[in-house]
Amino acid sequence: MSISADHMRLRRLFFLLLGLSLILQLPGELAHATPLQTTSVSISMSNPTCVQALPTSGACSIRLGSLIASGSAPTFSRLEVLVNGKLRVYMGGFFESSAYLSDSMAPGGLTVACGRTNEGGLPNYGRSYLLTANAYMVDGASASDSMTIFCPAYNGQTDLPLIKK
Repeated sequence: MSISADHMRLRRLFFLLLGLSLILQLPGELAHATPLQTTSVSISMSNPTCVQALPTSGACSIRLGSLIASGSAPTFSRLEVLVNGKLRVYMGGFFESSAYLSDSMAPGGLTVACGRTNEGGLPNYGRSYLLTANAYMVDGASASDSMTIFCPAYNGQTDLPLIKK
């Protein structure tokens, strides 16, 4: 019986020392952490336009065309679309590597005021708007694309077509 008990103690001591040797490092050896992979993201905005929503109103609609954001890893965080610095579209990602936003995904577009003639600084057009798209990865990598959009002018009156017989 004593041989078996001594054998068990020796066995436990052996495994304890083995476990400690795996946990502890010998002097002079440094643990090297795996360097974090940095990600990158790119974004491209194509053909945004501004059109008058209704001929009898001063409301215009910014149509996005298409917006594509692509990351280098499946850690895409979010896509934001801002008009003059105000958040208008937010799209979150979950284990995604890209995002796509088309005009059909924002029915009716983003409603803005058309503005009076030359209000945006361009003759024969109304207000101008800065359309900005931002894409973000989880680790903080980001990309941005922006364009200035000019809307048609609205003079406050509705013109009826001239019909001749």
